[in-house]
Amino acid sequence: MCEQQQATQEHDDYWAAVTDVAENVVADLDDAEDDRDECLTRLISEKCDQHEYVIGNDLCIHTLKYSANACAGFFDGTFAANQYARNAEFPFTDLAADAFEADVTDKVRELLGDE
Repeated sequence: MCEQQQATQEHDDYWAAVTDVAENVVADLDDAEDDRDECLTRLISEKCDQHEYVIGNDLCIHTLKYSANACAGFFDGTFAANQYARNAEFPFTDLAADAFEADVTDKVRELLGDE
């Protein structure tokens, strides 16, 4: 497989995972009896936490590469300059978690027609 085909496949795989998680959130939201916004926040967090695109360094890189919200961690406060030492390892998983959650949130809003 050439590099372009591989990149296209990685992109498609990433967005398929985002869509799958978002569809699961929407399905579970339909069954929820709690406050909709609170339940939505909880479901997104639960479904994204420990997802393979968040916990594995190889897929974290794909998350940051293909996410529409790759910089979410910089704006959400995850990556604060005082939190990481100059010689610390780059926080791929932290930033990927924020990016993945932001992508799922956007997709859920799209599915719910809340855009």
